[in-house]
Amino acid sequence: MSLAWIREIKQPMARILLTEPDRAIREFIAGILSEFGHDVVASENIVEAEVWLATSPIDVLVTDLVLRSEQGVMLSRSCSELGIPTVTLSGGDFLPGQVSRPPPLLEKPFRFSDLQRVLHAVETAQSAAAVHRPRISAA
Repeated sequence: MSLAWIREIKQPMARILLTEPDRAIREFIAGILSEFGHDVVASENIVEAEVWLATSPIDVLVTDLVLRSEQGVMLSRSCSELGIPTVTLSGGDFLPGQVSRPPPLLEKPFRFSDLQRVLHAVETAQSAAAVHRPRISAA
């Protein structure tokens, strides 16, 4: 019995939580991310995103900057505290009093290649950080 087919099974590159309030945009971006080889779970808002974060391992968050009021920023901060890197998407909307935008940020519309490049950079940085974390010895 040949097991050659096992080599053809590809593991997803990353498990991505996509949070985007617009259903059509969310489904479109989820399709692109899936085509790139990622395992994508999608949420419409911060409440759904928090359920995914509490119940499923997530490697990267891709979120709309604004969502509803400041929810995109709050979600990014929460993920950052959990050690989950974030890629922020923006349609050019800014929050009142916002001085800077969280990196990395892609402005909509963006090229698929730019999304792939940013995700690769985030994943590479995350892998490097995991390798170089100092080990804590038991005293």
